[in-house]
Amino acid sequence: MSDDKALELLSRVNRKVNSSIRPAEDSAVYGRSNYWSMPEGGRGDCEDYAMAKTKALLDAGFQASKMAVSVVLDRGGNNHAVLLVRLSGGDFVLDSLTSTIKPWDQTGYTFLARQKFDHKAAWEVTLSGPRAKQFNEI
Repeated sequence: MSDDKALELLSRVNRKVNSSIRPAEDSAVYGRSNYWSMPEGGRGDCEDYAMAKTKALLDAGFQASKMAVSVVLDRGGNNHAVLLVRLSGGDFVLDSLTSTIKPWDQTGYTFLARQKFDHKAAWEVTLSGPRAKQFNEI
């Protein structure tokens, strides 16, 4: 699939998932904090959005090895999760906070860690973006 066609699909999935889920904290939905799951009852938090987008892309025939959930600091310094999708033109972000698909380095986010693209159960530290240097100084 060409990058142009892939970006059209990513944009469509991102908008559809963002509009179909109401933001809610895990404690309100699942009765516990920091619980990663598919959205329940049309509600979820950022990692639930990322997981729903992963499933939608898999259902559309997109390769699992091209997707990875990433934990970031958003522009306000808050923990946030997004879905990274690797295309030939780079890594692009599907985000619950915007309908716009952007290259990772144009989000203003600091990327802390992500799933490995080829082994979803394994994570790796990434430390890239505007605030990454502060972690290297610790």
